[in-house]
Amino acid sequence: MPLTKEQSKEIKEQLLKQVEQLPQENKEQIKQHIQNLNEQQLEEFLKQNKIQFQQGQAQQGQTQQGTECIFCSIIKNQIPSHKIAENKKSIAILEINPLSKGHSLVLPLEHTTIEKIPKSSLILAQKIAKKIKIKLKPEDVKIETSSLQGHAIINIIPLYKDAPPKKTKASEKELQQLQAKLETKKRSPRISKPKIIDLSKLPKVSFRIP
Repeated sequence: MPLTKEQSKEIKEQLLKQVEQLPQENKEQIKQHIQNLNEQQLEEFLKQNKIQFQQGQAQQGQTQQGTECIFCSIIKNQIPSHKIAENKKSIAILEINPLSKGHSLVLPLEHTTIEKIPKSSLILAQKIAKKIKIKLKPEDVKIETSSLQGHAIINIIPLYKDAPPKKTKASEKELQQLQAKLETKKRSPRISKPKIIDLSKLPKVSFRIP
């Protein structure tokens, strides 16, 4: 059965994401080649490269090609990221190809769909949006959900005056500076001070030596 436009789009997204992780110098040419393939050419490309695709989302963080979802790899620290916050069910990182300064992502720890995003992930997104408003002073912050490789994500996109959102590649220095501004520091445990006992207020005890 020939590929549908929807399947073709999904396969291309997955292939482009995988190519992005490759070290080849000509990966931009490879990405452009994949983007220009029509449904029939894409099917032939999959056959030539022995890539199997099955309809429907893969489970447990596995894509249709059997490779692990990029976000699951980030969560497991297999791919480096710039983490700015976390809770029991999600982490927040800086987008490396941001639409605007401070563009961040909240990733549920579990490989899940948009409909099943934990409430705590949405709360974390709101906290980060609030911090971005304070630290970076955008006109507004947009929160929206999306899905890639079957993994739901929450985008936190600051909106600035006279600077429409445009995808760019952030430098390592920019990401580190933003991480320092937006990172939620873990509180160190409070050390309780020893209680000082006023000996003068203790009741006097009388005794005698026999």
